[in-house]
Amino acid sequence: MNFLFLFLTIIFSGTAFAEGRTERYSSVASDKKGQPTYLEKHVVTFVQQHVQKASTEYLDPNGQAIGRMSSDFSKMITIPDYEYSDLRNGSSHGIRIEGEKITLWQKNKDGKIKEKDFSKNKFSGETLIVGCQGLHYYLIDHLDLIKEKKSLPIAYFIPGKLDYYTFTLKLDREDEQYLYLTLSIDNVVLKLFTSSLKMKYSKADRRLIQYQGLSNITDAKDELQNVTIDYKYE
Repeated sequence: MNFLFLFLTIIFSGTAFAEGRTERYSSVASDKKGQPTYLEKHVVTFVQQHVQKASTEYLDPNGQAIGRMSSDFSKMITIPDYEYSDLRNGSSHGIRIEGEKITLWQKNKDGKIKEKDFSKNKFSGETLIVGCQGLHYYLIDHLDLIKEKKSLPIAYFIPGKLDYYTFTLKLDREDEQYLYLTLSIDNVVLKLFTSSLKMKYSKADRRLIQYQGLSNITDAKDELQNVTIDYKYE
C-alpha cells in the first residue's frame, strides 16, 4: 500500500472518529399509578454535535421486546426518515422525506399499506414542522431560542393517524437547573386524552430528564395511553 495513502487514511479516519460520538440512554414509562408500562433503550449517533441516526427498542416490564424504531436525521432534524415496527401485532408506520414532500405511511398486520403526502410549503415559516423524535433533537439545539421566544407553533406529524396535529410549545418555567416546557394541544379529539405534554430539560447538558403526556406506544389493547417517562443516561 502506498505510504502516503495509508497516512491519509489514518489521519482522516481519526478525524471522523473524533468528530462523531454515540450516546446510549434508557428510560422507563410509568402509568398514573407509578407502575412501569414499558421500557426504552436508545442508541444515538452524532457527528459534529448534530444527530445523524437513532434506534430505539421498546420492551414490556418483563424485558420482552414489543417494538423497534429506527430514524435517519440526515435530511431533516425535525422530521427524520423513520420506521416503527410493533412486534405485538406486526403493524408498522413511519415517515419518508423526498425533497419538499413528506409522506406518512402505515402498514397493517395483513401487509396493506396506506400513504398520505404533505408539502413542506403548506406551512408558514413561523410554524415548526416535526415528527417522531425530531422535536427533541431540535430542542436540544434550540433551548435558548425557546427561552427567548416563549412560545412556538408546532405542526406534529403522526403517521399512525396519517395526519398532523397543531400544538403550541411554551416555556412554562425555569429554575437554576431545569427548563420546563409545555406542548398545548389544539386538536379537540386529542384533548379528550390529555390537555398538554410536559418536558423537563437539564440546562447543564441539554438532556431530556422527564416527559409527561400521551405516548407514541399504545397499550396492550392498542389504545392511547398517558405516561410519565424518566430518562437515565450512561
